Amino acid sequence: MGICMEKHRAGFASLFRTLILIILLGLSSCKNELAEISEVMDRDLPQEMARDVEIFYTDSTILKVRVEAPVMVRQMRGTRTVENFTDGVFAEFYGSGEQIVSWVESDRAIRNDAEKKIYLYDNVVLINISGDTLMTEELIWDERDERIYNNRFFRFSNVNEEIYGYRFSSNQEFTEYSFSRGAGLLDPETMSGGRSNDQ
Repeated sequence: MGICMEKHRAGFASLFRTLILIILLGLSSCKNELAEISEVMDRDLPQEMARDVEIFYTDSTILKVRVEAPVMVRQMRGTRTVENFTDGVFAEFYGSGEQIVSWVESDRAIRNDAEKKIYLYDNVVLINISGDTLMTEELIWDERDERIYNNRFFRFSNVNEEIYGYRFSSNQEFTEYSFSRGAGLLDPETMSGGRSNDQ
């Protein structure tokens, strides 16, 4: 009786070790598969290009923004989609009644789909229907918050004045805006390297 019990115990221990080994091998296999999937997801996948692009952004079927660009290159970078407007971009912002209230253009732009942000670069010009004009080298459009802002040097002008400074922020319609960090009246002659009459 005692010998029989020892045989059963030995057999059970052997079976238990076998089961543990199978489970460990299975987990190892899963880890390898997950690692392979992760590696593939992190790779830059082939890009696709579109010409004469026109994109509409709406909110509850109400048109908010229209974007057009000569070229758009879309690429998957891991789980993110990046759209590169290599030959410049032009966008119109709409207010109530779907009337154009402002527009912006730049020499190039990049849209990060995960962040829901468009980064506009080089010769960026933002204008509203009142003629207020912002010129800068970089501007960020946050689609989620419906804000436009930057932390770079800017020049702002309207019919009454010209202002320069750093850090600009506005609603995306460019009807409510603020300046900070050293904003002041612009002396066009000084900025262009010229001399004022007082010198």
